Amino acid sequence: MAKRIKKPPVKPETRSEWLRRYEGGESPTKIADNDDFDVRTVRKHVELARQEREVREARAAVLRNALERHYVDLCDFAEKLDSQIEGEHTVALAPESNRMLLALRQHLPRSPLWNNLRKWNQLHEENTRLEDEVKKRLKEEIEPDPKLSVFLHSDEQGVVDAISVALAFQVKAWSQGWKGLHIEDDLKTEPAGEGLVDARYGSAVMNKVKQEHVAHIREVLTDFESIVRGWQQYADMKKNVEEMKQIKGRLRDELAIITLRRVVPGRCKYCPI
Repeated sequence: MAKRIKKPPVKPETRSEWLRRYEGGESPTKIADNDDFDVRTVRKHVELARQEREVREARAAVLRNALERHYVDLCDFAEKLDSQIEGEHTVALAPESNRMLLALRQHLPRSPLWNNLRKWNQLHEENTRLEDEVKKRLKEEIEPDPKLSVFLHSDEQGVVDAISVALAFQVKAWSQGWKGLHIEDDLKTEPAGEGLVDARYGSAVMNKVKQEHVAHIREVLTDFESIVRGWQQYADMKKNVEEMKQIKGRLRDELAIITLRRVVPGRCKYCPI
């Protein structure tokens, strides 16, 4: 009796080929005869190849879905950034403050987004500092103004703070190209009894002042609305606002590329593959 020769193990590529032939219409028996294998071996490995393919396809589907969700997360984050920029808000850039920020930076390390966002934040911070300087300077210069100091009673000292707040708002509004308050329309008074009125300029409330002092308040407001336009802080704020408008456009353009492409190039530590 001839000695039976043990065949080598069936290689993965061989069983994949058998599955292809089987699905193409070739029977296990014919495959076995043509390739000189036992038909039971062919059937076993055809089924094994089918299972392996199903696992690969399932894994690919899981990874594809995970990658799609990852891109959705990145696009949603880009939309959030765009909303912050559109709303004139600063953006926290420390990677530890937001993992999605870290992910987007790793995907797009050379994007102009990052330098523009840093400059955007710097200009915001600079204008906040300038606004504080303007408010402090207004109070320091309005308080001793004889048009008020000579007439105001001790119970009317809230007037100086209110005027400072209102004029600081004016400076901010004008620097951004807004109309701001109009003294004829927005300086309001309401009778408060005994020769007093409740006065306010915009949202700045002066509370009760003597009716005859309203004219002095109006004069101070008119004078300082003219004076502050010549201050360096106002000029600096206007310059910053103009630069911010340009940066805002560049930022929104870059973010639109991300959200409209819906696929973010590159990789990050959170990529599923």
